[in-house]
Amino acid sequence: MARIKELSPAEMTREQLEVYESTRASGGLLGGPNIAYLRIPKFMRLNQQAVAYLRSNSLAPRLRQLAILKTVKFWGARFAWAYHGPYSRNAGVEQEIIDAIDKGREPAVGSPQDKAVLRICGELLETHRLSDETYQSAIDMFGEAGLADIVATSGTYSLTSMVLNTFDIDPPVS
Repeated sequence: MARIKELSPAEMTREQLEVYESTRASGGLLGGPNIAYLRIPKFMRLNQQAVAYLRSNSLAPRLRQLAILKTVKFWGARFAWAYHGPYSRNAGVEQEIIDAIDKGREPAVGSPQDKAVLRICGELLETHRLSDETYQSAIDMFGEAGLADIVATSGTYSLTSMVLNTFDIDPPVS
């Protein structure tokens, strides 16, 4: 059970209600981490802009989802894992790869780019930096902007995961 309750529109400040209504009108997520972010509506707006950027950054959707899955699994964010499983499958990530990430194993299948994204995210999450070898390989494969997009994706979903874990927000029971 979540440590934080969802606010009803009647309980919201004017600024909270504005960002809530804007999110609802655009079809955005009203639950999950946004339950907490709604307490800081200015940040919620900024975070929505960041997530919108990530959806259209230089990474192919498949690679973006691999970075997200690796990150949210590392943090144990159950809501984000449940939420991004279907998105990952829709982006072309095979169930075998999703299952391997879920079990903490390196997937046996996948392109060199898939493996590079998983390595970059794993190394950053576990050691808080990239080795010279991983860095150079990433630059050669993705360029500076691509590597920055991988790091921004993992960083954004690290924040999301920490919020979900802090407030104990689980996926809805279906």
